[in-house]
Amino acid sequence: MVSAEEDIQYLILIVRKDEDIQRKRRLIETAPSRIAIVDSDIYKMDKQFSENRDAVSALEAEKKELLDKIDAQNKNIAQKKIARAKFIDPKEFKAMGHEIDYLESLVDKEEERILTILDQMAERARELEKIQRKIDNDKNALIDEKRKLEEEIARNRDLLIRLEDEKSRILPNLSGKVKRLYERINEAKGDSGVANLVGDICQGCHSRVPPQKAHEIRKNDTIIICEVCGRILVFYKEEPSY
Repeated sequence: MVSAEEDIQYLILIVRKDEDIQRKRRLIETAPSRIAIVDSDIYKMDKQFSENRDAVSALEAEKKELLDKIDAQNKNIAQKKIARAKFIDPKEFKAMGHEIDYLESLVDKEEERILTILDQMAERARELEKIQRKIDNDKNALIDEKRKLEEEIARNRDLLIRLEDEKSRILPNLSGKVKRLYERINEAKGDSGVANLVGDICQGCHSRVPPQKAHEIRKNDTIIICEVCGRILVFYKEEPSY
């Protein structure tokens, strides 16, 4: 027959497993959200670089098109000036002059647009350089962080399976009554049916336990239930986490 003291020692082993299980589950549940943030940061970085690179390419294409157009127009203007020199009729000469003036005004506007394009290209080039520096400094670190998080998830899944298996092999050692009590509380609470007493605080609900009851719990020889959360209270010294 299992004594109360033995039950409590098994319960201490079980709650330690439960605490480890909950830590592993929290990491497995929360890590994907961090991975999503990392993926989003990488996507934004790449998208920003791609958008600026495409903008530079579009400006370069527009500049080339304008230069070709200006070249063609200048050749056309030169031909019209040669033709105008041969006109005798003042009206024809004047009309050709208006046409040449119009073409030259178009060239002036196109050259102004080229100057604007050059300014925009310089600004985009500075932005690209800035993004490239950020990519060089941050992207590999983000990729490495994502890889480590994925590895941590996989490792903790394996550990979780092992912890749950170890716990399942401890449970049968409890007396039937205490095992049923633990399982009923554990199902209701979802994390553990047992809580450690630290000082005079229940670690399940963080409520204060009366001094006399806390003294009895520290003896670890009687099954005592927390009056607030309903978990079985036990006492053990928690190991410091580093």
